[in-house]
Amino acid sequence: MPEPAATLDTSVTRQVGRGQPRSLWRLELMATLSRRRALLIKMGFPLLLVIPLAATNAPQFFAGMLLTILIAMVGTVGTGVSVTRSRGTGWLDRLAVLPIPAWRISLEIFFAGWMVDCLQATLIFSILEITQRPDPVVILSTWLLALATLAFSGSIGLAVAALTDNAGEAMLFLAVILAPLLFLSGLFTGVPASGIRYWVAQLLPFSYLTDGFQLVLHGNPPYGSSLSFLIAAAAFLVVSVAGCAALGRALLSRGA
Repeated sequence: MPEPAATLDTSVTRQVGRGQPRSLWRLELMATLSRRRALLIKMGFPLLLVIPLAATNAPQFFAGMLLTILIAMVGTVGTGVSVTRSRGTGWLDRLAVLPIPAWRISLEIFFAGWMVDCLQATLIFSILEITQRPDPVVILSTWLLALATLAFSGSIGLAVAALTDNAGEAMLFLAVILAPLLFLSGLFTGVPASGIRYWVAQLLPFSYLTDGFQLVLHGNPPYGSSLSFLIAAAAFLVVSVAGCAALGRALLSRGA
């Protein structure tokens, strides 16, 4: 997720003088892309995990689990910490006085960060495509599911940012929230064939994504198919966007 910059603040201020800014997400994205060193680190970090997993014969279950955790962390930590830091610099306070609906500001902040996260995920899947040569339908459906999972994770990060005032507190909240969700998704023990944990897993994108990664790695997960991944991706993307829009007022009003 992008962090505020002086150039970003100046650009928005200029646009306010001419009316409502039409592309806040673009300004946020440009601020992120302008930090080349930080962007390089952000893009390169996931590859430190993906390349060894893809180049070795790691068990598909554990490799799928680690890759799913990586996607979850990229979305939640990136969004939660960055937006919380934005509040500390006063950036969200400046956005709150713009003549723009709160839901739109929240969505545009989310969208700019999600685009960068999607680029990270695409690099990961490029490595998997080169090294594993999976079925094209499987890798395409799993990639789309990963993008939806990033959106879901980003909405969790945005919710945490609406509750916290500093990056350390945000990290603690994220760990408390994310660890149970990953467990209930069956990442550590698998999804049971029946019972409450089975049904809870159906409501979380991480359970689908770990099965998708296993298929990409030529494993044989007990659940999941390309069609179910596509349906899940569409559903979780809609839920994530709606959730981010609903968080707009809480995100901008905190600390006011």
